[in-house]
Amino acid sequence: MAYFSQAAYETLLQKVRAADAADDLQIIRDASDDFMQYVRVVSEGESRLNTTVSPDRSMVGDYDAKRHNAHENAISSVSVLNRLAAMYETDPVYTGDTAERHQVASFCLELVSFLFVNRRKVL
Repeated sequence: MAYFSQAAYETLLQKVRAADAADDLQIIRDASDDFMQYVRVVSEGESRLNTTVSPDRSMVGDYDAKRHNAHENAISSVSVLNRLAAMYETDPVYTGDTAERHQVASFCLELVSFLFVNRRKVL
């Protein structure tokens, strides 16, 4: 199931740009950075664990702590992003339940994937 509303995200960006609200664009950028950071921490940690012959407790504990902290930041940013969407009378960008950690994790990957696939090819 998808927890990222591409239409709501694009509408929010359009409305914030039209309002020439640099601070709100920064809020969207900061939230997106938190989502990207969560995906990066998970990817990096899983890669490290998968390529280690015998992960020790310290390695696993370090990864778990980093992942947990990045996830908490992502949960907070999901709430901020949806509050901003409500201020601009836009549908929520995150359509899941913030209490459901797996839904937030899926949203992070969905948004990051959207940004990657739809990147501007600037040379």
